[in-house]
Amino acid sequence: WIRIFMIQRVRDKMDKIKGDTFVDAYLIGSIKSLNIRVDQRDKKSLNIIQKHIGIELPSVQKAIERNSLTLCWVSNDEYLLLSEKKENERLLSEFQKQMNLTTGLAEDTTDLRSWFLIRGDRVQDVLRKGVPIDLSKLDLSEKNFLRTRLGEIQINILFKSLDEILVSVLRSHTDYMIEWFEVCTNCGTEINFDL
Repeated sequence: WIRIFMIQRVRDKMDKIKGDTFVDAYLIGSIKSLNIRVDQRDKKSLNIIQKHIGIELPSVQKAIERNSLTLCWVSNDEYLLLSEKKENERLLSEFQKQMNLTTGLAEDTTDLRSWFLIRGDRVQDVLRKGVPIDLSKLDLSEKNFLRTRLGEIQINILFKSLDEILVSVLRSHTDYMIEWFEVCTNCGTEINFDL
């Protein structure tokens, strides 16, 4: 039936519920993130992004990944740069310094958010229960990034593939998100939390 497992987090192992589980969710904590503001007419800022990050600015609701860095569109002048690898910290620090010498801005937002990894055949079904967006209209052959609401809170959603999604919430909403997943499972979705 419906079960939620709270387990000690083990980095090298992601425990999966046995049986007919379609979705697993893991609380992965923080992901290094920089919030970037840039005027697209400012060639100096754009050159710094290209030189340090090596990624062109993504289009509306898209994300581009390269060299373990993901640049996500938030608005016409705001982007979110994510790094899941510790090796990128020096690069990001230098990028932040250079960007802040221009009319652009790069602000470290790592400590503001908690991230969840959701995997499985029915990842979209889990989100459909709480987001006001028709997810079937997204082209999931590409990476998509959305800032929307889930229940009563603002969330970020990064569609990494058809069966893998990263969701972030403000740290103060981490417990709300876990509770929301628990309620969501009462409607038929099994979720495994790796805390």
